[in-house]
Amino acid sequence: MVMETSKATSPYSVVSEFEGTLLKRDDPFSYFMLLSFDASGVIRFALLLFLWPVTALLNVFSYKNAALKLMIFVATAGLRESEIELVARMDALSMDTWIFFSSCKKRIVVRMPRLMVERFAKQYLIAEEVIGTELIVNRFGFVTGLLTRSLI
Repeated sequence: MVMETSKATSPYSVVSEFEGTLLKRDDPFSYFMLLSFDASGVIRFALLLFLWPVTALLNVFSYKNAALKLMIFVATAGLRESEIELVARMDALSMDTWIFFSSCKKRIVVRMPRLMVERFAKQYLIAEEVIGTELIVNRFGFVTGLLTRSLI
């Protein structure tokens, strides 16, 4: 989390990564499990659970970005944008971090796919901006699970 003082914008500004700071755990796996179950049910949930050892090994061998991209792909591929926005919620939000985050005047959330966190961040965290990766959406409105602009 970066905190800066600026007279031009506000007394305090905060830029925070969503995972590892605003989420209770550093590993966003549980968030993706919740998203995949809510959005499409048991099959996607089971697939993500089956791939958990792979993501854990990627994290152990310092390939955290690859693990995150794999979780994003499995949790979102084939879903409509609107489905992701509707089920993207933060039951795993760290209350201590939220208290600090909400006390700042200017709030920016970064890194996670914008589509997955923007609605929640703007509505409940009152974030001014969400700067995240963009998910590719095909012409039929389905998310491919791939990223166009990667901050990961």
